[in-house]
Amino acid sequence: GCEGGPTDYPRYYCPENTVTREQMAIFLLRSANGPTYVPPAASGTKFDDVPASDPFAPWIEELARQGVTGGCSTNPPLYCPDNVVTREQMAVFLLKTADPNIDPPPATGMFNDVPVSSPYARWIEELARQDVTGGCGGGNYCPTNPVTRGQMAVFLTAMFNLPPP
Repeated sequence: GCEGGPTDYPRYYCPENTVTREQMAIFLLRSANGPTYVPPAASGTKFDDVPASDPFAPWIEELARQGVTGGCSTNPPLYCPDNVVTREQMAVFLLKTADPNIDPPPATGMFNDVPVSSPYARWIEELARQDVTGGCGGGNYCPTNPVTRGQMAVFLTAMFNLPPP
């Protein structure tokens, strides 16, 4: 759910809200490992902006341990937990969570708005090849658009073959 909803059912999902990088960590690991998955405790030493006391820290550090993310900066090591996830970033997150060793082939120019020179192009095209996305319409992918929670639910369901509710 999302903040602002009642403590009783029905809970709110807030499908139009954007997904942050800290939320993405939980979405990915629970989708890949099941709804009861809980990562190991956090050390607080992986990213300067994610202390061990942060409730998202175990999830974020587990993504890093699995090779899914190196964060948003290496010097200093930062994760940028409150940043909104873009559609291009989401492609890498999804594919690397499903297979940390994935190495998509070079891009071919599948989407009008994703130049083959983009470092995300091969990831976006691989996501399309795996039938997880068809883009945002009109031959476009909308790579820099933020991902909403509603869109994320669809992407996660398609990527991890999750049963619909």
